[in-house]
Amino acid sequence: MGSDSLFVKCKTCGKDISKSAKTCPSCGSKQKKLSVLHWIGIVFGVLIVIGLFNSPDSSNNNGSNTAPAAKKSAPTLESLQPTDQRKFIEIVSSSAKKFTGAKNELQQSVLKDERRTLLSKSQIGHSVSGWFGTINALETNTEGKAILSIRISPDIEIKTWNNALSDINSYTLIEKGSDLYNRLLELSVGQRVKFSGSFFPSGEDFFEETSMTIDGSMKNPEFLFKFRSVEAVN
Repeated sequence: MGSDSLFVKCKTCGKDISKSAKTCPSCGSKQKKLSVLHWIGIVFGVLIVIGLFNSPDSSNNNGSNTAPAAKKSAPTLESLQPTDQRKFIEIVSSSAKKFTGAKNELQQSVLKDERRTLLSKSQIGHSVSGWFGTINALETNTEGKAILSIRISPDIEIKTWNNALSDINSYTLIEKGSDLYNRLLELSVGQRVKFSGSFFPSGEDFFEETSMTIDGSMKNPEFLFKFRSVEAVN
């Protein structure tokens, strides 16, 4: 019958037939054969199925691989500031820029007077409520009273006196054991806060300012303030 490699079994009757035969001579059954392309297609399909089984399936993990929702960022202090605080910062900051560009001390003196006039006409009261800033200093004096400074813009501070002698008539230092003092116990430097209280009137600056020089008064002013309440802002 020749070499066995030239024959295959008929899938229907089981008799030996030529590999090249399209039908079985005995039973007439058609012989289906897989071409090389068919085999390549089968292998390729198997590889795809294996790949799918090995890849992470988010639908079978009950959402465990789902990326967490982006955390909502906290609002900026500028967006929280009330109108009177924004107006105050605008006047003081604008005056500082003009002062920096002044040609001589005469111009500087005029600009200081101009700032006082703008503040006096701004309708910003000496008593303010719901202003926002960042704690710049939180300390105690020798008597244990709290010294507090809050920065409301990069170059503007609102603060208590830092010693009992200067504070003898102002009473800005915060008494130990008071409600405000106890609230400050939980706060720290760099913390964002909401505060209320009062400025002090001044014939020279409209709001009393504590810098020793005109340069400091205009470029990095430190306004004296008696705090009434201070609370953390998330």
